[in-house]
Amino acid sequence: MTEPSNHKPSILVVDDDRFFLRQMVDILSDGGFNARGVISGEQAMELLETTRFHVIVTDVVMRDMSGIDLLRKVRTQDRLTPVICVSGVRSFENVVEMIRNGASEFLSKPFKPEQLLSAVRLAVIDNEIAKERERIVARSDKWNRELLTLRMLGEASSKEILQNLFKRTIEAISDTLQVETTSLMVMEDQVLRLVEAKGLPKEVIGKVTVPLGKGISGHVALTGEPLLINDISKDERFRPSTFKDQYSTQSALCVPLVRGDRVLGVLNANNKISGESFTESDRDLLHTMAAQVSMSMDNARLFLDLEEKAEALRVAHEELVRLDKDKTELILNLSHELKTPLTSIIGFASLIPTLDLQGETDSLAEFMARLESSAAHLNYLVERILELFRLEAGRVPWKLEPNPASGIVEGTVQELDGRLKGREVILMLDDVRNAELICDMRLFKRTLELILENAVKFSPAGSPVQIRAFWHESLPPVPDYAVDRESLGLTGEMRGWIELTVRDHGKGMREKDIPLIFEKFRQLGDILTEKPEGIGLGLSITRAIMERHHGAVWADLADGGGTRLHLLFGGRKAENRDA
Repeated sequence: MTEPSNHKPSILVVDDDRFFLRQMVDILSDGGFNARGVISGEQAMELLETTRFHVIVTDVVMRDMSGIDLLRKVRTQDRLTPVICVSGVRSFENVVEMIRNGASEFLSKPFKPEQLLSAVRLAVIDNEIAKERERIVARSDKWNRELLTLRMLGEASSKEILQNLFKRTIEAISDTLQVETTSLMVMEDQVLRLVEAKGLPKEVIGKVTVPLGKGISGHVALTGEPLLINDISKDERFRPSTFKDQYSTQSALCVPLVRGDRVLGVLNANNKISGESFTESDRDLLHTMAAQVSMSMDNARLFLDLEEKAEALRVAHEELVRLDKDKTELILNLSHELKTPLTSIIGFASLIPTLDLQGETDSLAEFMARLESSAAHLNYLVERILELFRLEAGRVPWKLEPNPASGIVEGTVQELDGRLKGREVILMLDDVRNAELICDMRLFKRTLELILENAVKFSPAGSPVQIRAFWHESLPPVPDYAVDRESLGLTGEMRGWIELTVRDHGKGMREKDIPLIFEKFRQLGDILTEKPEGIGLGLSITRAIMERHHGAVWADLADGGGTRLHLLFGGRKAENRDA
């Protein structure tokens, strides 16, 4: 459907009296309107199928179709265009029918030109208001659809949920207000950060910041009130600087994103595509959008918080499941380990009363020796469990001090010589001859004892054990499973790192199983068929000790076979002792 080519409001006049038709067309044309006349309702309906008019003026009494019938037909197709009815017949019933069917005005013939012009001018204004209202409603409907999309986004599990919300918001505002430049800024510690925009360079998104109270955005964020500026070049408060070219129409609109008493950010709109300035209706519409966006942002952030809490609960649940599994494995492990010495103790104790104490003294001595050995092993198992529990509860006294690195390693190996079952220990400590290892000496010796005990257990008889030391000026690569990184290296006197490696020559293990060997009560192999001797606490105790030292322990597979255990301690060069 087309409109007349000039910019004058177009008026359709319908009257079967050609004299009055020509008279009304002339009056309206002289009054500044683009008037066109037809002599019947049928002609009027045909013309309305192809041409849009601002106002229709129709006679009520016509031969082929009355003005009221024409009014009804027009209203079935177009509920906005004003229809002015004129008639030389004064009838109350006709007036009621005209009002009932949506006539905007009624004029009695004869009428003065000023009356017709006044009625048409008012009708044109009413028509513009009605069309603007329709546009606002259409925009609101579109915005509601956008909000529905945003709410759907709010129900999606996505880490980019807020950025998707920002992007949708910018697209909706640009389309609804028909502007070239739109931006959304969020509040971060009293500073606004540009998080999404249209019409600005992409590289500035996420980087541009505005302090609270500075510029248009900062002012709106500080006051919490929307701001409409018709000509920014004349406003002494706000002189565009960084993006002065974005104000091509000199009209700027900025509204706050408010939720409760909190300002979440601001929405900016510049440069209407039509070249016009922003109106109060634009401001009110954007303010309404901002209220809904604020709610969506709040809901999105709430959803993310809930998603994070749900993830935390999921992790906690998995940890509980793992702990429950570990508890079951612990019970099986302890049952298996404790049952052996307890069975021996009970069995030999039950045989003692049957012995002839005078004739079977050798058997009695043997039984007592086995009882003593089983009881000692049982005590060893219990003590090891209690040792780990005391370490984790922080009930083991300790004191970090610098000790000569090579000296403390060599001295510990000498003290443990009787437990190494004749194994040769190869020491390679030259890299730390002039370094000091920061540790609690008693706990260090216990750590090395556990590592060497583990190496002897899993190495073939007669194979050597190799201990090597390295000095690191900075933190070397450490696997994620090795330690709590927040506590790594929190020793006041450390100037570097000392890494000790202990290598055995056993059959090794699968690389994916390495992190498991440091878990409490965990041993590789089936409890009933492949399980090695012990309850799987040696490396767990080692890890607990290393955590007390703010260090780390991990393992890897050695070249040529076997496993290599790594111990990482804080250290310093000996010459820096008084630094």
